[in-house]
This record gives sequence, structure tokens and C-alpha cells, in this order.
Amino acid sequence: MNNHRQRKEMKEDTLKKVSNDAKRKVLVVEDNQLNREMLAEILSDRYQVLTACDGEEGLRCLAEHYQELSVVLLDVCMPVCDGYEFLERIQGDSLLSSIPVIVMTASSRQETELKCLELGAVDFVIKPYNPQIVLGRINSVIKLRESARILAAVEHDELTGLYTRQAFFHHAKTLFKLKKEEDFHVVVADVKDFKLINGSYGATAGDKLLCYMAKAYQGFIRHGLVSRYGSDQFACLIYGQPEIDKDKIETYIREIADHAPIPNVTINYGVYMHIDKTLPVSAICGRGFMAIKNIRGNYESNVSYYTAEMREKQIRSRQLENDFEGAVANREFVVYYQPKYSVGTEKIVGAEALVRWQKPDGEIISPGEFIPVYEKNGQIVKLDEYVFRRVCCYQRRRMLQGKELIPISVNLSRASLHRSGTVMRYVEIVKGAEIPFSCVPIELTETVALYSDRIRRITEALVRTGFLLHMDDFGSGYSSLTSLNELPFSTLKIDKKLIDYIEQPKGKKVVQQVISLAHGLDMKVVAEGVENSGQVQLLKEMKCDAIQGFYYSRPHPEEQFTAMADQEI
Repeated sequence: MNNHRQRKEMKEDTLKKVSNDAKRKVLVVEDNQLNREMLAEILSDRYQVLTACDGEEGLRCLAEHYQELSVVLLDVCMPVCDGYEFLERIQGDSLLSSIPVIVMTASSRQETELKCLELGAVDFVIKPYNPQIVLGRINSVIKLRESARILAAVEHDELTGLYTRQAFFHHAKTLFKLKKEEDFHVVVADVKDFKLINGSYGATAGDKLLCYMAKAYQGFIRHGLVSRYGSDQFACLIYGQPEIDKDKIETYIREIADHAPIPNVTINYGVYMHIDKTLPVSAICGRGFMAIKNIRGNYESNVSYYTAEMREKQIRSRQLENDFEGAVANREFVVYYQPKYSVGTEKIVGAEALVRWQKPDGEIISPGEFIPVYEKNGQIVKLDEYVFRRVCCYQRRRMLQGKELIPISVNLSRASLHRSGTVMRYVEIVKGAEIPFSCVPIELTETVALYSDRIRRITEALVRTGFLLHMDDFGSGYSSLTSLNELPFSTLKIDKKLIDYIEQPKGKKVVQQVISLAHGLDMKVVAEGVENSGQVQLLKEMKCDAIQGFYYSRPHPEEQFTAMADQEI
């Protein structure tokens, strides 16, 4: 890394020397020929002067020479494209807008000055021109800004020499304009677990890997641009070929990984072919990275191709996010109850609260669609509490009606469990409803309940206040026996994935051992996802305590569940 710093300092020293020795360039955008020639004469002794007769020509000249320009002198009143429009149009491009603009106007109105300043102008020159004032203003502005040569240097990433992200955006937009008939494609790359690579092999080895990748991608692109898009991400814009051959690109990707300076490195790629050039370049690259998200956790493939379905899924997710607050306010989220049946009596002994989304037009949205979205963006915290409040209100109504209360368990997500103040809020909700804590057990999935000091403190706080804790989905993933030993669960729920194999010899032994283990730890056992009589019979023989599943009952809306419960209790 010291070598990179030394090279950077040498480069800057060289550029400063070049900037000081050479004449700086100034662009004059003025529609009046006499004024244009007058300014050129005033400036020519100190500067190289480029001129444009209107704003449109000025924009073209700026785009072509921005790397060399130190300042733009811009007339406000011009045909075709006036000064205001000129300033507005360069604001969308970070490279063009980095060149300082001095506005020239015959108007002394404060409104004119304020508007130009709001649009990014840095100073003013009043007509008719005073040569000393013009030169003084230009000199002052240049002293406050980096030289044009230094500006050019920041286009390139210091480590890899590739375009920076902002420079990539600028040049991509320029290419789109120059090659309107061309088909463009984008390939983005993301090094998996790059922080782990740096931690294991050191930062120098990580830098070596990034430089290797940069060189490889530059060799791959004949017509296009390559950028270091992020710390461990790259973006390639390709044109000059109607399609990207999938077999060739996957072969090339394997070769890059095989010859990488770090063994077994995984690089994920997202490919967006036939891009929509009307989109911002950031959105175009975003579609490539969207494709990468589609293969996270997939160890069989590290290349994904953007499809319209991905875009539709993204739009759908955003719609679910945007509709969430309104759905909560309108109580569109409806609580369903799935009964739990005693193995011995085959009577309802409890239930689990499950949420469904019923829109005003009758559409039912599956929790499998909206729960992952809300878990990702954090809205699940509010949804958890919404469901918990609804269940507490239901139990309150039953109590006021003099009906027997049966425990209705409510799921608590990882986000809710880790949010500060959750225990206190849930305690206040139960106390406000004036119901027993035992009638609203809390269910934690085994992944949420993986043992840690923080989880232990939170679960102990819940139990101290009177809540019962159930471990949900046991056997669906990484089942932590430490969690069973250390955390105060009263009930263990065996996941459907284990129950599905209960009628096979090995599956039967596994379920029997889980039940025996739970009973040995003084926990009750509920089997989830039970669907046939053979499974029920085996669970009876294994002394399972309760069963939840389609064999006995699907989840029901409140009214139907109440009728079932009242009939059996």
C-alpha cells in the first residue's frame, strides 16, 4: 500500500508541475461575436481560449474538453440553449459540473444572480467587460479549484488504474450518445467474502487480486469500458457484439478464477444483455447486481443473467414495502389460527397465530411473499407487534366472554428480538389487555434462538415476566443443542422437514431421539406439518405431546377457529 501512496504523490507532483508550466484552458460561451472576440483577446495572453456561439455548442465543447478546462465563462442570454439550461444540464454529470462556471450578464438584478448560484455558478462578471475584473475573477476561481490535470487524474482508481464509478457513468452516457445504434451489455463482478480474503491473506494479497481482475477484464473488453465500481466490485460495459455468448463468458470466468493469485476465490457475475439505454447508468449496473443477488447462496453457479422477471419481482417487493403502512392502518393483515391438538385426547390444546394479507379487492397475498421482504427491510418488527396486539385483543375478548383461554403462540422475528425495548413493549401490551402472560407464548425459530449472551439475557427477561418460550422449526437448519440447554424453552416444535421422514427407518429414529431429548429437558413437544394418519400413529407411539398440521386442521380465520375451539373445549 506504501507503493501506491508513493506513486500517487509522484503523479500529483508531476501534474502540478505540468499545470503550472502550461497555459490553462478557458471556455467562453457567448452568442455575441464581438463580445466573444473581445474576451478571447483579453484572455489570450494568459490562457488558451476555446469559444462556443451558444449553449448547445458549449455543452459539446465542455464534454469533449472537460479534462483540460480550468473554467467556463457563460453568457446567460443566448439562443438555442441559454445559460440557465446549460447549468441545469451539467448538474446531472459529476465530471462536467466539477468545472467552475463564471456567469456573464448585463443584468444587475439580484434574482438573476441567485438563480445562477442555485444552479451551480461560482461567480459573476457584469457587462460591459472590465479586463482586469475578468482576469481577476478567473484567477481567483482557478486558485480555489484543482487544476484541470489533477481533475483528470481522479477519473482513475489509484489501485487498479480503471475508471472510477463516476467517470464510468460519464463515459458510458457519452458512448450511448455517440453510438445510438449499438447494442450494449453490462457485466458486473462481485468478489465473494472479500473481507475474509483480506483477513486471511492480508491486504496486500487482496490488492493483488483486485489488480489481477482489473487486468483480466481489460483484456476481455475489446469495445467498451471497465470500472472499479466498488471496493471489491467491477463493472464492464460492452458494445460491438449483438450477443454475449454464454458458454464463452462462463469459460472465461472459470479461467479467471483458476489463474487468480488467491486459490479457491469465488467471483459472482451478473449479466444484463441488451440494456435499456434510457435508464441511468447506475440503474443499468443495478440490474446486473440484482442478477447476482439471485445466486447468493448458490454454490453450483456463479453467473446469473438479468431477466424481466427479476425486475417484476423487484417492483413487486417495492410495492409491498410501499403498501405496508397503509395495510397496517387499514387492518388488511388478518390473523389466522392453526390449532394444536393433544396427541392423547385429540382435542384442541392451543394454536399458532399466522398472518395473511387480505387486500380490499379480495386478493390474498401469501406470507411467503411479503414476510421475506419485511424481514429484509426491518418492517417485520412492526408486523410482529401488530400480530401480537391482535392476538392479545382476541384473548381479552374471550376472557370477557367467560370462555376458557387456550394458549395462542406468536412468532417473534430476529429483528424484533434484537430491537431495544421489545420485551418492555410486549409486557405493556399484555398488561394493557389484562390477560395472563401464559396465554400468549412466544415462538422463536431455531436460527433466531442460536445461543449467545444477548439472546440468553433477552429470553430470560421474557420468561421472568411470565412468557412461555417455544423453539420453532427445530430440525429445519442448524439445530443448536447449546440453545436447548442454556435457553429457557418450555416447548420444542419439530419442523415438518423431520416429520416428512418419520415413516422411514432413520427418520423415525431421529424424531424419537428428539422427543426423548426434549422430554429429558422437561420440555413439551409439538410436531408440525403432520399430514397423514401414519405420521399421527407414530407420534402417538413416541409419546409426542401435541400435533399441528393439515391432518387435523388448516389455519382458519378468527371466527371459524373460535367456533372450532368453543365446540371442543
